[in-house]
Amino acid sequence: MKTFNYSSVTLNQLEEIFDIEKIHDRSVFDTWFSKEYNFAAEDNAFLERLINKNIDHINNYTELELISKFIAPILNQIDFEIKDKHIRDWYEVQLKYETENFGFNGRCDFVVAKGYDKPINPYFFIQEFKQTTSAFPEYQLLSEMIVATKLNNTNHIKGAFIIGSIWVFMILNQLDYNKYQYCLSRKYDAIELDDLKHIYQLLQRVKSELMLCSGSPLTP
Repeated sequence: MKTFNYSSVTLNQLEEIFDIEKIHDRSVFDTWFSKEYNFAAEDNAFLERLINKNIDHINNYTELELISKFIAPILNQIDFEIKDKHIRDWYEVQLKYETENFGFNGRCDFVVAKGYDKPINPYFFIQEFKQTTSAFPEYQLLSEMIVATKLNNTNHIKGAFIIGSIWVFMILNQLDYNKYQYCLSRKYDAIELDDLKHIYQLLQRVKSELMLCSGSPLTP
């Protein structure tokens, strides 16, 4: 059995197992991106402070500095914990999936998932690019999201990857057994206020979807 680690998986390796098509029609994001979020004064003040505090150093931060000084404050402000649905955010999640022919294993940087003591149904991923790994974050995130569709028995999932101040969102759809199609958003530069507000909106919309879900994995 071939075993792959998310931190080093390549597109060629993924294509040995799955039929994967990358599309460039960003209309697949329309439902997600078009949902309204009303910014409160404290939201705007928070985002402006975050940029002013980090703008001079964000692209030179170590992995830990980027997470603790910039990424985690955004995620904490949104607060993905939805207690009545037993959904919350999880860091450094071990995500494993095996068949007779192949397996995936490794840790995911950030997952919003259902669960008590451990995540069960992963709904949304954020992957930060680490300079020490050989995998490009697009394929690292893609492999995690494919595994999530297997674990959730669903055909749709969302995520994002981060390189320094740059955020890119991803939608993955399963078209048939082991046949996938995915699309990337444009790049958002989080030190630009308009872009950071858009990032914040999109994350808030993920939370809103989770608050409305009945407990089964999300659909488009």
